[in-house]
Amino acid sequence: MLTSKEEKNNANNHSLQACQSGTWRTIGGKLKVTQLSTTGYLGQFDFCAIARMGNAEDAHYCQVVESPAGSRKWYKYEHKTGCIASCVTLN
Repeated sequence: MLTSKEEKNNANNHSLQACQSGTWRTIGGKLKVTQLSTTGYLGQFDFCAIARMGNAEDAHYCQVVESPAGSRKWYKYEHKTGCIASCVTLN
């Protein structure tokens, strides 16, 4: 858990944090976030998720998947709705 002093120090520091033995430490690197609305192959990223989905009525869907698993190759499929994927790369 971050203490008040640590929260203040990390509030303006956008570095990655990891909890090691109960203490938050900077692990280095920076995140690059990309938002994509294209359908099909999105590209190679460390992680992708649905960021926004439009009208989600009956039989509408949005799916973001890594295929094959562990490949870092991400795809977005949608039907009858618009959705946006946010994808992250650790530099």
